[in-house]
Amino acid sequence: MVKHEERLIDPDAGAIVSAMTAAATGANKRCRARTLPDAPPKWRKLARDVAAKPEGHQMFRGGRGGVPASQVLVAWWTDPVGRKHVVFRGRRVENYEARRLLHAEELETRLPLWHAYPEYVYRVRVGKAERVVCACGCGAAGAPEVLGWMGATCGPCSDRAQEAGADALRANAPGVLYGERHPLGAVACSPCGTFVAAGEGDHGVTLWNTNTRERHTFELPGRHPRDVAITHDSRYLLVCGVGLVLGIGLWAAFDLSANPPARLEPTIETDPPAIRILARADGRAVVHRLNPPEVNTFADTVLVPSGEPQRTALLPAGALGGAALSPCGTRLATAGYRVAIVDLLSGNIERDTHAPCSSVVFSHDGKTVYGDFDQVPFGALDADTGRSKGSVPKADRDLFRTTGPVKALAVDPAGAFVYAGTSEGWVIAFDAKSLAVRAAFEWHMGAIAGLAITADGTKLFSSGRDGCVKVWPIRDLMTCA
Repeated sequence: MVKHEERLIDPDAGAIVSAMTAAATGANKRCRARTLPDAPPKWRKLARDVAAKPEGHQMFRGGRGGVPASQVLVAWWTDPVGRKHVVFRGRRVENYEARRLLHAEELETRLPLWHAYPEYVYRVRVGKAERVVCACGCGAAGAPEVLGWMGATCGPCSDRAQEAGADALRANAPGVLYGERHPLGAVACSPCGTFVAAGEGDHGVTLWNTNTRERHTFELPGRHPRDVAITHDSRYLLVCGVGLVLGIGLWAAFDLSANPPARLEPTIETDPPAIRILARADGRAVVHRLNPPEVNTFADTVLVPSGEPQRTALLPAGALGGAALSPCGTRLATAGYRVAIVDLLSGNIERDTHAPCSSVVFSHDGKTVYGDFDQVPFGALDADTGRSKGSVPKADRDLFRTTGPVKALAVDPAGAFVYAGTSEGWVIAFDAKSLAVRAAFEWHMGAIAGLAITADGTKLFSSGRDGCVKVWPIRDLMTCA
């Protein structure tokens, strides 16, 4: 959880010492264990290091190991016109899943520019070659030296801001959405990307408005949110999950047109445990729910916002992984011990394969189902016949030794790419037809739990166990691949 952030340009030693004191104080706020003491002698030594080197970073943490712990990371970097940017970020690392934020050896793998401006800086691997790219809100993406990178913008945008004022760049979406304090789970976005929501911790959901920069956190005591969805009209945030008591579940709908967004009172008495929720274009939703006394699970087509069931389809045993809706909203693909495709109108199981799988997603035209089938890092099935349409080429499979297995999938609405989030925090872009890896991007310092993409395919959102959502200008980044 980031509690303090400050950026200074060409600060003197006194300003650096004051900023470090403020960052440590912010990181320690309302904390008792493993706090970071204010140490002006250390801060003065840091100031000398900043003055002596054009770029670098240093991390200061409270305690001698373990979490939770307070941390201040300071990074400095010199832009093309000679200005030294010094950034102070104080945070409280609350959870074991975000521990990489405290490991000096992990931090050393990132450039000072990344530590200073993580909203805009990425590491990309194409084939065996790796490089760092920056992405500006104007759509320009490329190597920092090519863009004349100025910290938060490319060179031309920096000039425009100086001429027209900072408000000229307000349309640029924030590149990182920070949570309150816990690891993030499933993520969803509205079609235009204005609203982004993610499960946070064991009992909460966080909502961000990318236009106003507002964040709202909703606590759901006694319930564990398992999935979130935002309706196609951007009106409702839907949440489903399970309760602490067997047989009790969670259905929650929040009105996003209210200010602040407000939870609507349930209009039905039953709320069976559920693990997935998927919004349909017709205003309804599909809830993948459990039935504790039974082996099978069910797919309920429900009304929004009430959650009242309209139609139920029986799913095959073992359908406990991911789930995806076809673009038309009438077919459901489920993952788990096997992959199944279900007609939601008739309730019939159209295809039932025996390929274990954790994540699935339909292609943009609904003809293909992508997933990590039967120990293959990434592959494709024909949605009508259930037959394999191939898998990631063997030449690309070594990549997964670094990135870890696939944990979440999203499809480019234009049909060109399929995006995968992995257990080691990478986003991989596959060619939708050949299944070859086009590029792999590294940003998160923890596993990726979910992916969501805007209707026009320009922005991809990844929720991380490191406690933040990354906003990827994915179309712009793919021009660098």
